Amino acid sequence: MNTNCLSGMQCPNPDCRSEGPFRIAIHTMVTVFDSGTDDDFSDIEWDDDAACTCVVCSHTATVKDFSLSEEQK
Repeated sequence: MNTNCLSGMQCPNPDCRSEGPFRIAIHTMVTVFDSGTDDDFSDIEWDDDAACTCVVCSHTATVKDFSLSEEQK
């Protein structure tokens, strides 16, 4: 069971049920120069409506769909 960044998340695909990793569309703030970014991705956020894809089976839905209910935890 995940206990850190992916706590309470699991692939909703009944044939998979992987606990990650997941590809999540995130919101972040970086400094952008003409030559690229500063690679400081420390302020990473996402919400329940963010797109989420299971790396194991490629199932795609929203973070909310990947979030376990209290009964499932």
